[in-house]
Amino acid sequence: MRKTTFLTGLVLTLGLGSAAQAQQATTPVFPAVQVKDATKVLADTIEFIPVETDELIQDRLSCLEQEIPLEFNKQVRGLIDYFTIRNRKYTRRVLERQPLYFPMFEKYLAKHNMPDELKYLAVVESALLPKAVSSAKAVGLWQFMDFTGRDYRLVQNHYLDERMDPEKSTEAACKFLKQLYRMFGSWEMALAAYNCGPGNVKKAIARSGGKRTFWGIYPYLPKETRAYVPSFTALVYAMNHASDHNIQPLNLQYPVEVDTMLISQPVDLKLLALQLNLPEDHIANLNPALKHKHIPENVANFPLRIPATARPFLDQNRMAILDSARYKAPVRVKLPVPQEPATMMAKAEVAVPDSTTKFFYVVRRNDNLSKIAKEQNVTVEQLKAWNKISGNTLLANQKLVVYKPESKNPQDVKLKETPASETTLLASADEVASSNGKLAGPNAEGMPKENAATAAVAKKAIAKKGTVEKPQTIHHVQPGDTLWNISRRYNNVSVEQLRKANKLKDDELKPGMKLIVG
Repeated sequence: MRKTTFLTGLVLTLGLGSAAQAQQATTPVFPAVQVKDATKVLADTIEFIPVETDELIQDRLSCLEQEIPLEFNKQVRGLIDYFTIRNRKYTRRVLERQPLYFPMFEKYLAKHNMPDELKYLAVVESALLPKAVSSAKAVGLWQFMDFTGRDYRLVQNHYLDERMDPEKSTEAACKFLKQLYRMFGSWEMALAAYNCGPGNVKKAIARSGGKRTFWGIYPYLPKETRAYVPSFTALVYAMNHASDHNIQPLNLQYPVEVDTMLISQPVDLKLLALQLNLPEDHIANLNPALKHKHIPENVANFPLRIPATARPFLDQNRMAILDSARYKAPVRVKLPVPQEPATMMAKAEVAVPDSTTKFFYVVRRNDNLSKIAKEQNVTVEQLKAWNKISGNTLLANQKLVVYKPESKNPQDVKLKETPASETTLLASADEVASSNGKLAGPNAEGMPKENAATAAVAKKAIAKKGTVEKPQTIHHVQPGDTLWNISRRYNNVSVEQLRKANKLKDDELKPGMKLIVG
């Protein structure tokens, strides 16, 4: 799952990814004066910043160490100074959010029998911001990429992204980390694989000559991942010894006791909060997985989180409150635009022609309007008009209405009378072959011109003795993909089958490659 996290991107920007730079970071870059007790003070503030010795920090880390090793070296020291001297504001902010999320993290880690200190990984990933989005489009507290989120059943659609749901994404992160630990047998290696993907960790192991520890493969890992595990160690230290470095959180945030109500109508969350005498963003903040501050039309039984204290009042006045908080989509008024005759003719072509049959086309992965229009011998404008599509975005498994000219062949009438749910755009070779070539029509080959495509299918079917070739499923390799996670995504097809089907000599994949997966 190769991604640039909120924190590691910042650390890399400031140049803390290498040993030399980490050593430089032990000296504050701001003007300071020397005072007794090894304390420095900022020139423009009165905030005292203690600077501890290596021996003391190493001793504190050894006391904090539990199941995950907390190794001390120059890289770790440089990052500890970053969080306790150079960016104290960052540490103070995450300390303020700690009471809000750590109890929930601890509950799920205990449920999966995993090390408690893994809760600090969410700080490295997102600074405890449930709506955090990285430059690589990783999302949420645990920074899931879209494909990895789907692997762990985090729903992503036009109004909902469960990568931003704290509870569901934490459950998914526990399952993913446990899988990585089983794969590498080390929590440090599992953390590295969580950041850059198991494929990159396996490559680093191979390049190191078979070493299977994080610091053994450190030089062969991507630059960001080299700063990732040291950042984890540094944050474990900084958050446990913040007070020793004179870092105090100002406004601690605590979880609100919540209840859920099932919603099956459009609801404006801001209006609902005002109806319940709450701050206008309160309910939206309790439901960060919603992409917008409303629940749209045609959503059934959505479990909306509300403060438990508001539940009795809502139950007593449910109909009135929900009616007042109903979401109304903004009405977009389009002014008429003068059109040239050619444009008006193009618009006329969009109308549903007479003597047509309605079909449904199911959108496949990597489909687009131009591709579908070309395949179905229609125009993009027709597809948009028939399906009321304003932009160019399509969703996988979306059904598109397509109108085809109605056949005048008596044999094809039987196909037309088939129930609409069973109608498809691709004629079965067996169905065409069953007509035994009895196609009537005025052209040279004894068939109407509109049945030329059907005749071609019939000839092909007869040549193949009625067999139908199943279309292959193709996967386009994305950054961070490995044969292992691709095999999980496609009904657990084995890695060996993927290698054999694609004639791969090794496990190395490159973005843009096309793999046969079914």
